Amino acid sequence: MKIEIQNRPAYAIADVHLELGESVISEGGAMVSMTTDITVTTSTMSTGGGAGGLLKGLKRMLTGESFFLNKFTSSTGGHVSFAPTLIGDVEHITLDGTTNLVVQSSSFMACSEGLSMDTQFGGMKSLFAGESLFWIQFSGSGELLLNSFGGIFCKEIDGSFIVDTGHIVAFEDTLEYKIKKVGGLKATLLSGEGLVTEFYGKGRLFMQTHNASAFGGLLGPKLPPRQR
Repeated sequence: MKIEIQNRPAYAIADVHLELGESVISEGGAMVSMTTDITVTTSTMSTGGGAGGLLKGLKRMLTGESFFLNKFTSSTGGHVSFAPTLIGDVEHITLDGTTNLVVQSSSFMACSEGLSMDTQFGGMKSLFAGESLFWIQFSGSGELLLNSFGGIFCKEIDGSFIVDTGHIVAFEDTLEYKIKKVGGLKATLLSGEGLVTEFYGKGRLFMQTHNASAFGGLLGPKLPPRQR
């Protein structure tokens, strides 16, 4: 499998080139184009070759992802292209089986069959921060494609680091985190920042330059009333 990312960072698209018999699994609606030799199957399949596809599908819905996944398989050697729903970036991450990656809901785009996808409870602290109660955890060895709103950048954490929750894309599970106030009561209420996430430990943190929730809050009041 060979992956090429073009038009970064605002209009990124990922071209996944598959060898004979290779497959790539994606979130529903992520495919842009594909060659004619590609066969598509849609099911509640479990990634990583494991069982329990129905349960996995139900758990994925808790994160805001699709109940169904799409599997693209090449019969002769072709390619599939994927792109984010929002205007943004795509990050290609290779996992080697030594470190798991925890992904924010809606940031998963596609992965190879060698990875296992599971749902992780983020705790009530995630809800209080305005984020999903559940994260997606990827383990095993293989290729992973993440998408974002705006550009994606990576920070190597060795100690502690603070980030706005709406800018988190993914982080290695070697990092611990807690939700905290940005400052005192006045700063928390009036700064526009609210609650933030403090990561500590050692590992990689992937962030996005734009905040989808904040953008939705800004755009929503400007939209015309819905016609009935």
